[in-house]
Amino acid sequence: MNILSSEDRRNEPPSAEVSTTITPDEDQTSTTPSDSLSVSSTNTDEQSTAEASTPAIQTDGPVDSSSRNDAPYDDPVDGLALTGVTVRMGEERQRDSMLRLDDQLSVDIEDSRFEIRGRGHTEWECDTIRLKTVIVDGRHARVYAETREVDSCRTPDNPAGLGPWAISFSITGRFEGGRPDALTASIQGPFIHDSGVFVTEPL
Repeated sequence: MNILSSEDRRNEPPSAEVSTTITPDEDQTSTTPSDSLSVSSTNTDEQSTAEASTPAIQTDGPVDSSSRNDAPYDDPVDGLALTGVTVRMGEERQRDSMLRLDDQLSVDIEDSRFEIRGRGHTEWECDTIRLKTVIVDGRHARVYAETREVDSCRTPDNPAGLGPWAISFSITGRFEGGRPDALTASIQGPFIHDSGVFVTEPL
């Protein structure tokens, strides 16, 4: 397992969009689903916006990598592919107005399956994570995610929804045609430290 936090990230540039075969106190937590509206205007950093936990929420996928890539990436070789790549959001969000919590990623590999676990920051409580790039670049797999703005809670009558919020997420998928030489994962967004965190796991 390889873990990278915002203090030791790679200086790798953000990736281009690539098509796939589918398309002050910081203790407040929220379990509001990512696509629902939080409307309480009296919440503060010391107040919880929800009482009960909810299951992890799927926010993007499943997505398969393509057999052909646009520049600057090479086409995959030896029949290598990624399949069923899916993003799920964690149960809780924590208001982190001072951005004290590190953005970080870890990668776990078991047989033909991989799981990327991460923490990042979004601007609003209802914002989510989506897939940006899912490719095999030659023999190098790349799974890049980014924060996604959701308009449902970005309203003047919902001041409690404005963060930043620290969120947890996971990305799962499978290797097809064997393992590539390495898997690079990334989380990117305007409230992610340096706009992006990258981690590479040799395979």
